[in-house]
Amino acid sequence: MQWSTCPPAHGGLRRWLQASGSLSARLAATGQRFSVEVLDQGRRPLRADEALALGASTQRIGYAREVLLRVDQRAMVYARTVSQHADSIGAWRSLRGLGTRPLADVLFTRAGISREPLSYTRVRRGGRLQQPVAKRWRAATGQVLTQRAPAARRSIFTRRGRGLLVMEVFAAPASDWTWPGAALSLRELNRRLV
Repeated sequence: MQWSTCPPAHGGLRRWLQASGSLSARLAATGQRFSVEVLDQGRRPLRADEALALGASTQRIGYAREVLLRVDQRAMVYARTVSQHADSIGAWRSLRGLGTRPLADVLFTRAGISREPLSYTRVRRGGRLQQPVAKRWRAATGQVLTQRAPAARRSIFTRRGRGLLVMEVFAAPASDWTWPGAALSLRELNRRLV
């Protein structure tokens, strides 16, 4: 799978892909109720591209959290966050206790966290990422992934020199990605959580 610095979309979706700050807060601004559904969490194998991005070429066991981000009950984004396992009990231990709170509660409220530039891809049929994303999406929503090749982005957040890789797949139909304007504050986001 190739990750690029150029977003693979136009219009509203391109703006979503390039937006900085909290994706959760921006999603919450598009509806009345925002929720995070945890699909899986725990000690898991890292995919080869994840291990490489985290500089973990020999250590392939990590800690993963997979979620669906929903607006007004509608599934919008599949997200997978991974760290090296040792970092999940060190610099990124707060990941373990999030429950159904958004990751933004950690990433955008705590000091000492930096973010590398975003990179982008399409989740193409037959590609390494498509099968696990489609499987999780169907199990959580009861529906097949309707987009043929949904756009995805990822970036690495760093805290105390340790990386956390966040990947987000914009899996809702392209027509759902109209630009909302201003994102909510994290305080207002937490008020809208179901």
